[in-house]
Amino acid sequence: MISKSLPESLLGDFELHVVELASRKPKRSPSQPGKHDVILGGQAPLPETGVILGGLQGIKSRLGSAIVAQRINALKAALNYDQPGLELISQALGDRSIKVQRAARLILSNCDQSQLLPEIQATLTEYRKYDLFDCVDQFNGHNRPISDLEITPDGNQLISCGEDHTIRIWDLVAGRCHQILRGHTAKVTAIALSPGGKFLVSGSRDRTIRIWHLANGNQIKCLSGHTGYVNSVAISPDGEHIISGSQDTTIKIWNVRQGQIIKILRGHTNLVDAVALSPDGRFVASCSWDTTIKIWDLHTFDLLHTFIGHSARVLSFAITPDGKTLASGSLDSRIMLWDLVTGEKIKTLDGHKGWVKSLAIAQDGKTLVSASYKMIKVWDLETYQELTTLRGHSDLINKIAISKDGQTIASGGEDDLINIWGVPKL
Repeated sequence: MISKSLPESLLGDFELHVVELASRKPKRSPSQPGKHDVILGGQAPLPETGVILGGLQGIKSRLGSAIVAQRINALKAALNYDQPGLELISQALGDRSIKVQRAARLILSNCDQSQLLPEIQATLTEYRKYDLFDCVDQFNGHNRPISDLEITPDGNQLISCGEDHTIRIWDLVAGRCHQILRGHTAKVTAIALSPGGKFLVSGSRDRTIRIWHLANGNQIKCLSGHTGYVNSVAISPDGEHIISGSQDTTIKIWNVRQGQIIKILRGHTNLVDAVALSPDGRFVASCSWDTTIKIWDLHTFDLLHTFIGHSARVLSFAITPDGKTLASGSLDSRIMLWDLVTGEKIKTLDGHKGWVKSLAIAQDGKTLVSASYKMIKVWDLETYQELTTLRGHSDLINKIAISKDGQTIASGGEDDLINIWGVPKL
């Protein structure tokens, strides 16, 4: 309770109390406090001129607080007031804080949609789950910049590598590192999981490729053949071949069982920064500092297409699950979408202000995630519109990974940190 005569400067000394309604009390008006209401009060008896800060009026007052946590708590309390409470939550979709907006969307998304006004239902349909994403965890163990990330198919583990020469395996549920793989003698630049998640392949500036058993962390093979840094690795869908891209400008195709090179693809005139395989294993894509992207036939090893469009080094790309579209990111800060069948450019996405260092596409094939300096952007591949921007890093983001169910995004970069993004629990 707040006394009308009490100086405003003393309000901070009041404690929060819960008002309990008597079990046999008649049904109250929505404007009166209930058992879920929080009021400001103290130890002194209620003055005759005192007023209760409760009910919907109290929630409205707390929604005007300068403290974000208080506004979010008020949204939770508003759920107890049926339609009037839902209208207050709906109004919070326009709050000045993105955290309060996110909380309001999450609460409304979990409500019985039939209870929402048509205009609110229409507003919610404009959002996808990525609008609700926030940083829900942060891992710090490498203490050096992060190079690459992979999330296991079951979504329970994250694998990271970096400049500290190690590969680390994290439990995403417990939020801790439970295994460290050592063997490389220089920066570990790239990692790739076998289709079933049983084996891990890593590439390094020590010019080697290593194959690891993920369950016990044992190294199975060490492959040598590149004369420059190994910048990228990929594994064929059948697990029989490894594809590697290197500073020596070549792409090498390896037989996993024999540990031997079966083919060397040449065509780039500068270092190969990344390689990727189409989901069906038919095509190999490579991007280079020579500003081109090349598409190769993995069966015949013929060069099928050369994509030219970026005005600077091509740093990253990703292929849609249906194998029809390739997205590329460049030093020119642009993302370009290409038709893998015809070789034609489909669209250019502008929005980043720095290098587009990493790209990932959700399993539904409709969502593209891109990483650049300090920020992650999420795009709708059907409308080519930017959906949301995630901020949490203090430097260039080198790599992003998205879980198979699309519920988790991991990012790591030059600030030595790994951020885990998802829908926060209220």
